[in-house]
Amino acid sequence: MLPEAALAQAAKAAKSANGHTPTTHYGLKNGAALQSAKNGVAPETSQNSENAFVSAPPVDIYAQLATLENCLESVEVEISRMISTPVKLISDIASHTLGAGGKRLRPALTMLCAQMCGDDPHDPHPHAIKCAAAVELTHTTTLLHDDVVDDAAVRRGKPAANLIWGNETSVLVGDFLFAQVFVAASREGLVNNMLLPLAVATSEMCAGELMETQMRCDLEMSEDQYLEIISMKTAALTDCACRLGGLALSADDEAIKRLGRYGYDVGMAFQIVDDVFDIVSTQNRIGKPVGNDIREGDITLPMLRAMQTGSEEDREFLRSVIGQEPLDEDEVERALNIIRNSGGVEYSLDKAREYVESAKAQLEPFDDSPARKMLLSIADYVLNREK
Repeated sequence: MLPEAALAQAAKAAKSANGHTPTTHYGLKNGAALQSAKNGVAPETSQNSENAFVSAPPVDIYAQLATLENCLESVEVEISRMISTPVKLISDIASHTLGAGGKRLRPALTMLCAQMCGDDPHDPHPHAIKCAAAVELTHTTTLLHDDVVDDAAVRRGKPAANLIWGNETSVLVGDFLFAQVFVAASREGLVNNMLLPLAVATSEMCAGELMETQMRCDLEMSEDQYLEIISMKTAALTDCACRLGGLALSADDEAIKRLGRYGYDVGMAFQIVDDVFDIVSTQNRIGKPVGNDIREGDITLPMLRAMQTGSEEDREFLRSVIGQEPLDEDEVERALNIIRNSGGVEYSLDKAREYVESAKAQLEPFDDSPARKMLLSIADYVLNREK
């Protein structure tokens, strides 16, 4: 485990390189909700969370992304080219992880943000395609590393790569793919201002994972610390994905800033909802065992809320079981019920909803277009998805 000073320095360096502190990243102008965002707080939303997961009509994101089929096919071709290597083991593991499913939301965000800045959806700019492929491959490598760190057995309903090929091989293949992203980007002539967001996002993700590892089982963590961790480990890459879409089309600074902010807010909401799923969903829906965060000691917003509102007996029980070994399933289920009954799910979804509203507000200055409508739908989908 790294010393706290080294972790703090890594996090500070990552944030300084990107020019912002993740938890104060707003820049809106008009209206009450926009003024709240301008002051550094996400817009307020209704506190009625009885039907938190169905607060908006379900979004058929797959049908909408089908309109991007040609663009995403070009991205898949580019990814295949980037992972092409004579070392069959690398191709096998990369293909296994990429083939485990996933919505390809990150490359879709890159392509849509490029379209917001004038890209032709029928003939996308080569830089947009390469940036989208680099983002998705970066995401894939983090999955390989995460599964090793978490000792995961399942990824999206399929055996995790580390379970099949072992931890050492998975880590080395992940390292190779990380390097390959930058090798391919450099060979394709992506200019420095496009490489920098990728490098910064990678740095932030590593720092976020280290901070999460350091603070495992620490139920005294503050909400601000939780938000800082997820801003680095998740929102950094969605920020990058959207920012790159604008950079690929040489958009102006204000447009790039707004698109990056949109991606950041979507990423924050996405991670919070993911953490809620670990409390209320099923293994069939999310492709991994429910209660994994309790078993592994990863502290999430619903847990923190339970520690704020629960009885002393419930708080003491959570301290005694979260991240502890051995842990039987009855203890996991009791912990889940404490968190469910604490209001932690509703509180967390309200927080995610605030980020979604902030994300949508970032798109207000842009002209109405199919790409803008799809980005708005993606924001709604993040809050109302089923897995």
